[in-house]
Amino acid sequence: MPVRTGVLLTAFGGPDSLESVGPFMSRFMGREPSPQIVASAREKYRAIGGYSPLPGVAGGIAVSLEAHLRDCGHDVVAAAGMRYWEPSIDSALEDLQARGAERVAMVSLSAFESQVTCEAFRTCALEASQGLEIEDVCEAPMLHKAPQYRAFFAEECARALDSIEAERPLVMMTAHSLPVADLVPDDPYPGGLREVAGAVAASAGLAEGADFVDDDRLPGVSAFGSLEGPVAWLQGYQSKGARPGAWLGPDLAGVMAIAAENGYDAVVVVPIGFAIDHMETLWDLDIEAMEQADELGLRFTRTPVPNDDHRFIEALSWAVEPLLSVGNDPD
Repeated sequence: MPVRTGVLLTAFGGPDSLESVGPFMSRFMGREPSPQIVASAREKYRAIGGYSPLPGVAGGIAVSLEAHLRDCGHDVVAAAGMRYWEPSIDSALEDLQARGAERVAMVSLSAFESQVTCEAFRTCALEASQGLEIEDVCEAPMLHKAPQYRAFFAEECARALDSIEAERPLVMMTAHSLPVADLVPDDPYPGGLREVAGAVAASAGLAEGADFVDDDRLPGVSAFGSLEGPVAWLQGYQSKGARPGAWLGPDLAGVMAIAAENGYDAVVVVPIGFAIDHMETLWDLDIEAMEQADELGLRFTRTPVPNDDHRFIEALSWAVEPLLSVGNDPD
């Protein structure tokens, strides 16, 4: 009889109510945050609806992925587990075992490899599986490698450019910035983002990307992208934290200010680093960045992120299907 495989989707998580903001931040930070930090975060969550949609969307994705894989002939079960909130990775693994899973294929809903995300998910899942009757926990390829993931953002980028009324727009493909001190030699995070940004640009009909430094058309900015052709674009970062020291850049806020001073009239943000809406898109982009753009006199739009779009379900299927037979390993 074949061994049933469970699919574990991992994500950071987020508070499910305003009352949960403090406890969530305590888990995430590993210490009790100050009342001022909690109050500030609570106001941001209030502005985006009072909670994070991430855990609920992730749970819905697990249901859709399970149905999709069953339609493809696979006898699987799927569940989503959060690193810093409920349902936890531990409880998701227990659920998969209770539903008959003897081995687990794990795939991160953070699409790009980094120590702060994927390593934390990996460690938590392996530790939780030790107390269960699960034979093996194998890991799927990162989702940014899926053709469907790249196609999603390319199609949405082209659609956004078609709809925005601007003579000289600037496209910025963003991901969460990280402290430079946290990166390891040849860290895969910036390299993966650069690769996907180039692929998305090519599919969206933009010029081929290359490194540029302090170009007169965008002075003071060093980035990967292209300032040639009717639509300029670059790969950059957003959501920089308060920790002292250097962070990955260029930063969205700084680029927008320079763009406004140098003749650009619109900014189109393509948040390639985010698979599901959370604070980074709903606050950092839809509220904070939009307000800054308005102050600078720039039109502003951002593409959607995948959430439960069918193209994302297909990307997840692409990642896990090779692991659904015992003995298969990811590429």
